[in-house]
Amino acid sequence: MHFSKLSFDEYMGQVSALIGNSLKDSKIMAATSRFGYSVDRLKEGEHHYNAVLLVSRSQEKAMQEKLVAHQERKKLYALVRKSYMKMLQIARIAFDKDVIISKALQLDGPRMVNLDAWMNQVSLFGTRLLAEERWLKMLHQYGIGRKDIKELMDGLDHLRSVALLCEQSKKEAKQQTADKGLKLKVLQEWVRNYLKIAKIALDEQPELLQQLKM
Repeated sequence: MHFSKLSFDEYMGQVSALIGNSLKDSKIMAATSRFGYSVDRLKEGEHHYNAVLLVSRSQEKAMQEKLVAHQERKKLYALVRKSYMKMLQIARIAFDKDVIISKALQLDGPRMVNLDAWMNQVSLFGTRLLAEERWLKMLHQYGIGRKDIKELMDGLDHLRSVALLCEQSKKEAKQQTADKGLKLKVLQEWVRNYLKIAKIALDEQPELLQQLKM
């Protein structure tokens, strides 16, 4: 039974059948017990199987949560970016003649590519505008008021929260994948050893051995 030649689900299905057939057939049990694989030893294999199954479900859940979080982050980023870029373009017009304000709001130059750096850039823009009533009045002449800036900042806060959730879900999915790999190795080793013993124990009973060949 080579896991490398099977999908995970196929392998687990075959392991389930292997252990199940061994436990329910008294003749197989009697033969393997002589070589150390009694009920308790087979139950040990069943325990390893269940451990892999449990962590696999946890991994699937973590991967799904990661996917949902990333989709939400992508959607929020698009919304916040659209709002910010519109305000940025208008601010560049409104403060075109004021070098100090332009520098304070980082109006010139490219936008940051890294998400955290970009969010900090947006945060600086909004925070400094909200702190300067005169700047807001100047911007208000172009249709952007305090309420609009606050909405931008609220959207940014939400984006930060989802971005943090993305990182947490990414780490959780990675941990669950690693745990699954470790537990799967333990199960594979148990299966390999058991099949070697079963082949010896059932050497003169090929019809029983056939039940264990997946």
